Amino acid sequence: MTVPWYEWRNIRNRLLSYGRAVQGVSPYRTVLEPDKTRCPSGYTNFARRLIMVNPTMFEASPEEQYQLTKAALCHEAGHRRFTTPSDLPSHVHFVSNILEDERIERLMEQEFAGVGGFLRKLATQMLTESRPLDPESDDPVQVLNYVLQLRWANRAEAPVNGELSPGNGKLWLRIEPLVLEAWSADSSRVCDRNAEEIVRVLGIKEPDIPE
Repeated sequence: MTVPWYEWRNIRNRLLSYGRAVQGVSPYRTVLEPDKTRCPSGYTNFARRLIMVNPTMFEASPEEQYQLTKAALCHEAGHRRFTTPSDLPSHVHFVSNILEDERIERLMEQEFAGVGGFLRKLATQMLTESRPLDPESDDPVQVLNYVLQLRWANRAEAPVNGELSPGNGKLWLRIEPLVLEAWSADSSRVCDRNAEEIVRVLGIKEPDIPE
């Protein structure tokens, strides 16, 4: 039986060492978890001081999975370094996290000159696998999908998948300043505050949160 690449001791140790190093002082425990029922992609648990990343989150060659895993470890390290946890309603937290994801990746690029290529590769993969926007739909959740795709598209230097409806295009213009401000903010609190306003403008309710 062939041993999966992420179980090779030298590769695993190299990834875990990288994941700890980019966190800085007092790093969280870092775990590679290939079981998608336990970890579909990656997350940071502040209460447990834990970062977990799935090295097989994407269908790709082992070489590409290795690079994407480094990118995911870098992304989660960004949350460890720069995110201030807050207690928000789940739908507001969902929007805040979209904003925070771009903010912390920009900060990681400022902190570490070599991570830009990893994050660009991750953005390209995420954009490729994203669900196309529906120009016939006025569902405001489509605008959140657009914000997600836009951050990936900007980093990947590629267009978003699909278009917003005319009505949603107008909603985007209303929230665009809030999104751009959050992406370049110094604090997670700006993401939280702007997320609350975006939810209000879009009329998003808790049951509207997509999977």
